[in-house]
Amino acid sequence: MTATGLPPSLGMTALAKICNLFRIDTRSLGFLRIGLATLVLWDLILHAQYLRAHLTDFGVLPTWSTSWLINYQPGHWSLHLASGTWQWQLALLMLQGMAAVALLVGYRTRWATMLTWLLLCSIQTRHPLLLNGGDHLMRMLLFWSIFLPLGARWSIDNYRLPQGSSPPRIFSAATVAIMLQMCFMYWVSGFTKTDPLWTETRWALYYALNVDHIANGFGKWLLNFPELLRWLSLATLWLECWGPFLLFIPFFTARIRTLVILAFIGFHFGIFLCMDVGLFSWVSIVGWTVFLPGSVWDWLGRRFPSLSAESAASKTAETNSAYARLINLTVAVLMIYGAVFNLQVLAPNSFRWFDHQWKSLGYVLRFEQRWDLFASPVVKDGWLVAVATLQDGSQVDLHHGGQPVNWEKPAMLSDRYRNTHRRMYFVNLKQPSKMAAAHRQFYVAYLKRDWHERNGGQRRIQNVDLYIVAEFTKPYPEIPEQKRVLLYRDKSRRELGDIWNDFLDE
Repeated sequence: MTATGLPPSLGMTALAKICNLFRIDTRSLGFLRIGLATLVLWDLILHAQYLRAHLTDFGVLPTWSTSWLINYQPGHWSLHLASGTWQWQLALLMLQGMAAVALLVGYRTRWATMLTWLLLCSIQTRHPLLLNGGDHLMRMLLFWSIFLPLGARWSIDNYRLPQGSSPPRIFSAATVAIMLQMCFMYWVSGFTKTDPLWTETRWALYYALNVDHIANGFGKWLLNFPELLRWLSLATLWLECWGPFLLFIPFFTARIRTLVILAFIGFHFGIFLCMDVGLFSWVSIVGWTVFLPGSVWDWLGRRFPSLSAESAASKTAETNSAYARLINLTVAVLMIYGAVFNLQVLAPNSFRWFDHQWKSLGYVLRFEQRWDLFASPVVKDGWLVAVATLQDGSQVDLHHGGQPVNWEKPAMLSDRYRNTHRRMYFVNLKQPSKMAAAHRQFYVAYLKRDWHERNGGQRRIQNVDLYIVAEFTKPYPEIPEQKRVLLYRDKSRRELGDIWNDFLDE
């Protein structure tokens, strides 16, 4: 008998079953590698579209202003802050692109993963107002992937090495960490949804689809079915809170996991159909690959031989070397640290010691993560109007290339920002916060520079007034009410953010 009172064989069997729940098929890791690399490349294309506006000193956030404007903590770092020229920014984007291509094809996979993660951290630190939950999840999945054999299948590394008899599934501290990373995102998101709009009236999704910056045509159409949205709000809450627990049921694991994975893929595809949330849905779907049972890959392998369960390269075999044990110990410590980072969001009063003493390590490793997504449904929304008064006394709208000022609500506001980073910038810029207020003067200064450059110094601007046409979403079936609020006037260099804050508190 052991100290627990259980027979040794029974204890070992239980431990083996627990370890088995955290094993990952190497084919899943190969798909994860390809998926993450593809998403990083697409993210680079999005950054390149607005490189000058978002990343250079000509744009909305000059490098010289970043350190005090964003209030970075000790430990934050970014190669992109070394220079504000477009040449430097483009060079870093190209370097990140080459690293992502190497990751995609599986060439020097571990080094490619490390470089891709490092440059992704760098560009995210450069301009955090461009980010949403998908960017943070992609960064964390890449971090844990550094310690996983992503090149074990469908890679140049795999084809260059002699084939061995290593198992097609692996277990390590990193497999546990990346699985729990996915689970914590949903647990924090679900258990922070304590607003009555989620737990009692269930009108949360109705309010979410009234956020015009993200709701698309299909999402607006669903507003015609309020009772369906109430049931979908309840289903979302239950799926996020309890769905991840089902992944670790020790019996019928493969079947249950397959159903849970399909449920979450359907959930994220539904979000994609209703809202323009950038890469969030796709990063989440790719992340679910790590839970995919080997039996699913075997089923696919009978139809597509390249997906069969042939042994992976010998270099991926599990080992008990001192180096491997040190890596596992390091990852285990970081995994616990990441878990506490998430738990302090759920119970901030119980983890004040972490907030004051241990968060600086997270800034170095870019472990910052806060998954209370839509925990408090947005009931106060709106859109920005930049009114420029020219020296001849005429007024134009800088958001529409100098056309006459139009205060009418766009037919589909989410269509105005096809680039997800551009959309997130404006979502953050209109927030009633001190950080958003500090950014507005730099945004207005950029609008003036851009206008004068486009017009060759002619038709010079006298001053710019930045307004928000605020819109309050009323309970169904009431029509939202609107009110025009001045956010910033550059003529007097006087920030009027408090007016907006007081207005939202009404």
